[in-house]
Amino acid sequence: MTRVLIIGAGGQIPRYLIPLLQAQTAITVTLFGRHADALPYDGLRKITGQADQLSDLVEAMQGQDIVYMNFDDKAITELVITAMHQTGIRRIIQARVLSVYGEVAEPFAAWNTRMMGGAVAKGRGIEALEASDLDYVYLRMTWLYNGQGREYVASPKGAPFLGAQVTRKAIAQFVLDTLTGKREYHRASIGLWEPGSEYKTKPDFY
Repeated sequence: MTRVLIIGAGGQIPRYLIPLLQAQTAITVTLFGRHADALPYDGLRKITGQADQLSDLVEAMQGQDIVYMNFDDKAITELVITAMHQTGIRRIIQARVLSVYGEVAEPFAAWNTRMMGGAVAKGRGIEALEASDLDYVYLRMTWLYNGQGREYVASPKGAPFLGAQVTRKAIAQFVLDTLTGKREYHRASIGLWEPGSEYKTKPDFY
């Protein structure tokens, strides 16, 4: 049995991810967030706490195997890493942002830089993860929308980032595929986008 802790369980991607995990007989899920008790999922353990409080993180991580972190903040990621060391957890999946290496290719790069305020995203969790000794998978997600498609392109670090959009459901599918071993990544930074969105100047929904 794999025990997964979701930090930031009230976010939009967990709305798709949690039902996928609930359908897996070999996975148990614990939800952690500021208002976890109010989340509309039956049969799951829910822990209300603050991700910027080490004691709350350590309490939530007791007995867990893998952490899925649904947001990106370097300082909080460093706290999460400390809590993982204290509780013996080695595996983390963190979801957030593209352009942490300046890897976004044209013509999408110009629009993305204008919208994000720079060609390289600073102060991101990947900086802390790459400096750690943990077994991490960092998701460099392109622009998200609430479509029904589950297909994704997974691009390794060092490859140009080509895609302009991807569904949250596809991101949830990637996380599930990683948790179940369908995708094998270790200490990896993975770019994710929707097939067919390559070389667009911007997402279709803008």
